Amino acid sequence: MIVSALLSLSLTAFAQAPAAEDITILRAAKVYTAGEQGMINNGLVVMQGEKLLWVGPQSELEIGEGLEIQDLGDVWLVPGLIEPHNHVAGSLRDLNDTVFLTNPELHTFEVLEPQNEFLKDAVAGGITTALFIPGSGSNMGGFGMLVKTSGKTPDEMVVRNPGSLKIAQAGNPERYSWGVRRALMNWNTRDTLEKGLAWAENYEAGKVEFNPRYEDFIGLRNGTTPVSVHTQIYQVVLQTLTMQVRDLGLKSFIDHGTFDGYKNAELAAEMGVPVMNGPRQFWFDRSTSMIMGCAAGWATADGIILGYNTDSPVLPQEELPFQAAMGVRLGAGTNESALKGMTANAAIALLMEDIAGRLEKGLEADVVAWTGDPVDPRSSVLKVWVRGEKVYDIEEDNRRF
Repeated sequence: MIVSALLSLSLTAFAQAPAAEDITILRAAKVYTAGEQGMINNGLVVMQGEKLLWVGPQSELEIGEGLEIQDLGDVWLVPGLIEPHNHVAGSLRDLNDTVFLTNPELHTFEVLEPQNEFLKDAVAGGITTALFIPGSGSNMGGFGMLVKTSGKTPDEMVVRNPGSLKIAQAGNPERYSWGVRRALMNWNTRDTLEKGLAWAENYEAGKVEFNPRYEDFIGLRNGTTPVSVHTQIYQVVLQTLTMQVRDLGLKSFIDHGTFDGYKNAELAAEMGVPVMNGPRQFWFDRSTSMIMGCAAGWATADGIILGYNTDSPVLPQEELPFQAAMGVRLGAGTNESALKGMTANAAIALLMEDIAGRLEKGLEADVVAWTGDPVDPRSSVLKVWVRGEKVYDIEEDNRRF
């Protein structure tokens, strides 16, 4: 129900509150913050424009007359989910321009398609942010970008551009040209990275001319742009950790980590390298003759930063929560840790923890109302707010998922 109320101006959080129409207050039986407050029973989420203004128990907020509290009832409010491996925010046919084995000058911004049907389904599945990246046809497909899944124009969608450098190791890139193998791929990838990082250092020192091939290496060098790495089996995951993180100091994260890649779990945890596991969630381990969960293997390492991806459209973007559910079912932690993996942990991997991923004051107001626990496949999305704007409501829109 809708209850009229006015927030007391004696509260510090609202001491400078603007006009009433700029504030939206949501109440729910459960509010999962993915932050220090964890789960809040009978909680309030207060949005001011595009940002979160206050999150906490309803009992801690004085209320008077004037503003509207939207009482959503017996539902969950959670942060908008974050997809760390997305190919559906734009033209699928334009993401594998394998001109060279490494193509750092290419960008997914050129092929972004706002409001396409895949993105509408993503919103209906509770995904509000995605890393839209090139494919894995070459070792370095170019730079992707962070986008909101809603928005009518590129300017409305883009969160950060560049969002990451896409690197792919083993598997798919081996089909490049007449076929290449790991020795050449590893050497060539390292060579491109070293040249790009050296150019960035010299350019910032005023020693070299501008070079469009390497311009985005400035973000790699200063640690503001991560590297999303298509890497799966043990050997190439180890190469990600040693070559990119240890030797070159890059902010790389493991963006598959399937098969026996989990055998690097302790090293990844020690180095603070996030793992966004998926879309494969189980495999047959010949060394143990057992079928095991891939995420479960990673979860054995204390302190591992674990999340999930769909590699959409390999799996539908809206099924990200199902990936997390499968991870838990096969032994990877709890529903709460899986939900954190799709929110706060994904934000850490994408270097956007100061933007979204938690329900905390000052972050972007990406909020989703669910019928229950998002990791429970029986739950569904009721409403979605992106940057404080309601963009999906099953009472007003046709249910898409």
